[in-house]
Amino acid sequence: MPAPHDPAAVVDLLGLHAAIQLAAFTRFAKDAQHAPDLPGQVTISRIAAGELAHLDQLERLSTELGADFYAATGAWAHLMGDLDRRTAPGDWSERLVKTYVAFGVFADLQRELSADLGEELGAVVADILADNGYTDYVVAVLGPVIAAEPQLGARLALWGRRVVGEALGIAQRALEVRPQLLTLLPADGAAGDGAGRVRHQLSAGHARRMARLDGLTA
Repeated sequence: MPAPHDPAAVVDLLGLHAAIQLAAFTRFAKDAQHAPDLPGQVTISRIAAGELAHLDQLERLSTELGADFYAATGAWAHLMGDLDRRTAPGDWSERLVKTYVAFGVFADLQRELSADLGEELGAVVADILADNGYTDYVVAVLGPVIAAEPQLGARLALWGRRVVGEALGIAQRALEVRPQLLTLLPADGAAGDGAGRVRHQLSAGHARRMARLDGLTA
């Protein structure tokens, strides 16, 4: 596998990818348990299963770099666990928005840090970040309800801001704990702080996602 970057930074990123996929699997599985109807349970369960599909590839790539895949993944477990400790949803709508917002931010973080990787790892990451159908499911379920109930929309907008604050905080701490991840960013000729560029992209991505939910403000 070509390694144009510091192998240690690439191993850190592989571990981060794996930790996010495991956290997403757990989150989707919990959401499926709370789905109010069978179609929702089946749809989200299928999405959950898909989150685990690439762990074998991530482990193989880590091994090729001489790394302990489980150690690299476990290094991020405390950060992923922070989200659930700080954001307990009060109902089904909040549960959907939490997953939609938080894992949208994490996917954007994965995308930003993986934009300049070699062909093989880039292909694996592209598969990981391929559309799993969850966004369309959330928009289809919540969009009409929010349109019919403005008060719910206002409440979910506030909830979304709380969740995104936590998710952005986790992303920020990830970059602080492993600053070498910033060396993976593509050089774009722009002056300034790499972490700041990442934060800007994550915030912009969140705003676009919230706009899809019947124009909820970020």
